Amino acid sequence: MAELEDNTVFQQDDHRAAYIFSAPSSEDQHHHDASSSAARPTKRRRVSSKKDGSKSRQQTAAAAEETAATRSAFTPLFNSESPEAVRLRAESFETAWPVLDARIQHVLREANRNTLDEVTSFIRNAEAETTQIPAGIIITGPNIASQDLLFEQLADTLCKATQARFVRLRSAEAPNLKAALKKIIKDARASGRDDDDDTDDDDETGLSVCKNGRKYLNYDLETLHVALDVNESPRVIVAFQDSEAFDSGLLTDLIALFHSWHDRIRFSVLFGIATSVQLFQARLLKSTARYLYGAQFDVVQAGSVLESVFKSAVAGSQALVRLGPSLLRNLVERQQDQVAGIQVFISSLKYAYMCHFYANPLSMFLTADGHVDRQLLQSEHIQAVRTLGSFKAHVEAAVEARQLNHAQSLLNDDSYLVDQILKQGQRRQDHVMRLLRSLHLITAMGILSTPFTDLYISALAEGISLSSDMFAVVDPIKRLGPDGIISLIRRLVSAIEAGSPELDLPGWESKADELIASLGEIRNEVESLVERTKDNRNPLKSKYGAHSKVLRTTVVAQKVQLSRDTATLTDEDNAFTKAINSLMDILSQHIHCDPAESLFLHEAWLYDSKSPYRDVFIPRLATTFGRALTRPHDYLGCACCGNAGGAVASTLPTTAILYHLYLEAGALINVADLWSAYYASVGDESELGLDERTALVHFYEGLAELRMMGFVRQSKKKADHVAKLKWL
Repeated sequence: MAELEDNTVFQQDDHRAAYIFSAPSSEDQHHHDASSSAARPTKRRRVSSKKDGSKSRQQTAAAAEETAATRSAFTPLFNSESPEAVRLRAESFETAWPVLDARIQHVLREANRNTLDEVTSFIRNAEAETTQIPAGIIITGPNIASQDLLFEQLADTLCKATQARFVRLRSAEAPNLKAALKKIIKDARASGRDDDDDTDDDDETGLSVCKNGRKYLNYDLETLHVALDVNESPRVIVAFQDSEAFDSGLLTDLIALFHSWHDRIRFSVLFGIATSVQLFQARLLKSTARYLYGAQFDVVQAGSVLESVFKSAVAGSQALVRLGPSLLRNLVERQQDQVAGIQVFISSLKYAYMCHFYANPLSMFLTADGHVDRQLLQSEHIQAVRTLGSFKAHVEAAVEARQLNHAQSLLNDDSYLVDQILKQGQRRQDHVMRLLRSLHLITAMGILSTPFTDLYISALAEGISLSSDMFAVVDPIKRLGPDGIISLIRRLVSAIEAGSPELDLPGWESKADELIASLGEIRNEVESLVERTKDNRNPLKSKYGAHSKVLRTTVVAQKVQLSRDTATLTDEDNAFTKAINSLMDILSQHIHCDPAESLFLHEAWLYDSKSPYRDVFIPRLATTFGRALTRPHDYLGCACCGNAGGAVASTLPTTAILYHLYLEAGALINVADLWSAYYASVGDESELGLDERTALVHFYEGLAELRMMGFVRQSKKKADHVAKLKWL
């Protein structure tokens, strides 16, 4: 069988062995022509002149924009949602995501800023070198998926800074020297092409035609030399994005060829490698390595970039939708386990936003200004709120607190409930600010080594408490000495005043006057205690420190007994201990937060659904296909397949029968043997009783479907065999 392309689309008639063409009669032809002419749209006549052309185009564009603005892809929910509510959900998404996307792109640009500057400086300083090829070796790490963004940034930066032609080369695009040269010449000519370019496209014979009348082979560097001479830009930068996937012989030939043209074309090369410079250099010949002189550049690792994007887009104050802890754990674990690129994380984040605003009618409460028109609330919204788990928990908490009037009004008074719903926007913002400020202060202490992503996820799920296991900073703070306490207080005050640009969290000095004043008093007291103990030459300590514990030795009946006891503390030590206790009380009062799910109406701004995310970003296509082919009755619901019970039966679809035989075969499957086994199941002696010709047609159809689904392919070792691709 001939090899099929990956983009082949099968139609129902593709498996037919023959077609029957019946010429229509004259009456049928006349009727067909009449119906065709009636269905053909009438040709529109142009009535506007050239003078009014621009005006009409502007009006058309304005009308198109207005139509696109009023038309939304969001569908009404509740089966009766008003168009205004649907449009509000769509506008909320279209307003919320571009803000985060801009912050994400800024973070990604700044993450590679140092690498871009270093590579640009290296290429510029290498312009005077004529005997060797400048080579930049960029250590990208094992995360190959992050290389695309880096090399896109390199292309933009180097083209603007050095006025050079930039060519990105991947191993899949250059299987041999000829294909690599074609790619380099074509992209180098296209990167500097403008309206007055001197080169034309390649003709059908594979020749490059120039305006000077000469023709060159499309893999001859003379073509590139002519184009660069005319444009006065003889520098070409070739970036081997995944250089370790290239054949070493191909790299050797290309470098040698670049060096032979160094007096006419100034080549510079960039190598993206995932391992080390030593391993990469070992793949090149020593004679080839002498043609290069280079420098090593290290990029920011994917873990640091992920944490920066996480702070900016997920935990930042501008994020309207908060992803739940379960979904966030899945996202972070997939990034670490599967070494997925940062673009996959961004796509997952955008998909979560889309799912929340598209499928949650209560997302209309998430507006940019935090205000929702009372008139947009329908009775369906109120009924939906009363079915939420947070509503039930809020009512139960009100009953336990003996707020019976409040609980009864929530259950019976729609107007009162609407008032409470409209107040939740400000309460959500207060909760988010309390959460971010508490996390910022904890990270500013510099005591915990836990990543910020884990701290944020734990804070969403369980809240923030300094006595919890995740935020266990009480004991480390108590064991600090006087210098450590003073330094800790300074860091806390500085964090309050400066805020966190990564979290888009401004300083809240004006709202924390009491906290700053209390911290200042404790710091002044500790400093005065340190001054008082300088004369005694005894270090200031607390009862929590290691120096306050002493080891006592007691001899009883000629036996030595060891015991721990507390050392005698001076008045200054007791005062220092009291200051530490006051500090911990103050921090416990100001650094705390409740879990996100404890808030009323958190379903409107917290998205924690894992099912759509897993189905889209972690699909199990092989498992789905395997189950459908093994037990087709579960999907078709037909009576002919119901009695099979997962075994081979003649009444099963042809593809399902072949799949059962496929599972029993080895790595190579003889097509003749497969046909014999299939015909034995559906032939004349079987329950289905197909004749040989009909069975053969079904056999070819089922085998083609297995091939389309990626289970088999034509074997290159044996012409009459197919190779098995999946083992389930």
